Amino acid sequence: MRRHAASPLLFLICLGLYVTTLAPTVVTLFDDSLEFQVVLPTFAIAHPTGYPLYTLLGWLATRVVPLGDAAFRTNLFSALAASAAVVVLYAAARRLGSSAAPGFVAALLFAISPIWWSQATIAEVYTLQGLITLAVIYALLRWDETRDGAARQRWLALAALAIGLGLAHHRLTLLLLPGVLVFVLWTEPGLLRRPAAWGLPLVALLAPLLLNALLPLRSGVGSLDGSYARLGFWRWIAGGGYSTFLENNPLGVQRTFMDLLELLLSQFGLLGVIVAAAGAGLWRMQPRRLALLALIGAADLVFAWRYLVADVEVFLIPAVIVWAFLIAVGLTAVWDSALVYAAGMVRRLWQRPPRFLPAAVRVAAAVCLLLWPATLLAQRLPEQNRQGSPARAWGVHDYGLDMLDAVAPGGSVVGILGEMTLLRYFQRTQGLRQDVQTTAADAEPDRLAALAASVASGRPTYTTRPLAGLAGAFSLDAAGPLVRVWPSGAAKPETPAHKVAVSMTPQVTLAGWDMNLRQPRSGPSARLTLQWQTAAPPPTDFKVSARLYGQGDTLLVQRDDIPVHNTYPPSSWRQNETIDDVYDLPLPSVPADPVKLVVILYDPLNGAEMARWEQPDITW
Repeated sequence: MRRHAASPLLFLICLGLYVTTLAPTVVTLFDDSLEFQVVLPTFAIAHPTGYPLYTLLGWLATRVVPLGDAAFRTNLFSALAASAAVVVLYAAARRLGSSAAPGFVAALLFAISPIWWSQATIAEVYTLQGLITLAVIYALLRWDETRDGAARQRWLALAALAIGLGLAHHRLTLLLLPGVLVFVLWTEPGLLRRPAAWGLPLVALLAPLLLNALLPLRSGVGSLDGSYARLGFWRWIAGGGYSTFLENNPLGVQRTFMDLLELLLSQFGLLGVIVAAAGAGLWRMQPRRLALLALIGAADLVFAWRYLVADVEVFLIPAVIVWAFLIAVGLTAVWDSALVYAAGMVRRLWQRPPRFLPAAVRVAAAVCLLLWPATLLAQRLPEQNRQGSPARAWGVHDYGLDMLDAVAPGGSVVGILGEMTLLRYFQRTQGLRQDVQTTAADAEPDRLAALAASVASGRPTYTTRPLAGLAGAFSLDAAGPLVRVWPSGAAKPETPAHKVAVSMTPQVTLAGWDMNLRQPRSGPSARLTLQWQTAAPPPTDFKVSARLYGQGDTLLVQRDDIPVHNTYPPSSWRQNETIDDVYDLPLPSVPADPVKLVVILYDPLNGAEMARWEQPDITW
């Protein structure tokens, strides 16, 4: 493979793979990705340590890229950084002695490693961090092999610049320093006696730290949870609050060192271990470089072992990079041995082999090597493809829009931070429903207090999930995917289109129903609204089973819940109260024939049916 063709080809392959599996919009609720999809386009302050480099570059990406929504553009930024990192890994592998084809294959293996691929298709900081890590390694390798004094100084300064950019981005950069210092001083111990030689690298290292000034400059925008104003600049860039995961175990995570090694093993499999070991002979000729990579990998593993967070896999990316280098060198040893063997076979078979035969042998060998990443790609694609189904690609997006649509004008929604961040994404990046007030409160007592204050203010008030004490303090209705919170015993409007009067229990009457076909991008669903009327609070809680049947009484979809999105058990209902109760029934496709609706009330303790109502011949 021609050296100058390999890098752009590798970039295009990776970018094509990542774009075709890229999350098309917001796809998560409860991780940092959603926060970044709001922070980057609005140039707000991300959670500690603030990630000023990532925020600046991501903001520029959302301004320059003319495709998709703001979330797609932030996701695409990850894909671009990931593709560039794979190219730099290939270039560094060549500097470590890898042949072209083995280095290319090792880079592809890294590109489709589950940890890396998962970060390349969503808004996250780790592909940029991987790119910076690889830039540091590449610059040090160029410094090591350069003999011209001025050029050598420039490469060392570029390595220092990359480290400085990393420090302005993510604290994982600190884990590079032991390996870097050992490598630099082992390669050129005389640097300790020449302080003047440190000048340019030191300036290059420190200059990017000025990017942290973006935080106070953007303090007027602040962080999404408002805590930047409370913690302040210095605690923010020091990672205020996150050190607890090194000192304590707040999430109760139980993890051994072997768990991390098994996670690493899953990136390349047992074959990756065998191939990496095959390069032992080549590494003996470059011990300083091996020490650089070994110290980076070891520091990363120790940190991940001690950092007791749930998503530890992303912190193993430096170790995955090191292993990819080991595979590149090991695969080169296998490649060279295979070519020598093939050349011997050719000489034994032909006294004068055809001129094209050596090249054909190399091509055939390269195709054999490519079978390894191709096989892993086919195995991993269903899991890694964030566009694999409409529900996975658009479910969170449509849920956010659905929540906003359900809120009455001037309404207030109180929920946990991830849910409120989703609503704020649409408000701040698309200008939707600016009249809706969002309040984030993760602690249940705080959420209950916020709901009480909102109801007392007279605003239409909604919440997103079950909450202890909610049913006892307020009357509740379902409003789309949300729960409408009313003053206790408040008179509520009658909403269902179809009036009925079906006695389901001595205390509960089905007073009306309605069903609408919804066809968002995440897939079709039937939204069923039931309106209950109570003569008195039912003595026994029941669950509702809403079912749709097709031709021949084939069950199409079923949803079983406690009424009002699991927030309002019937024993909490007030006398003479009406309750709107909503059930979303996802459909595999829009039925062409009429369907039958069946609503069953049953005792959740023993499954005994208490009542049943059927409505046949529903069409859309």
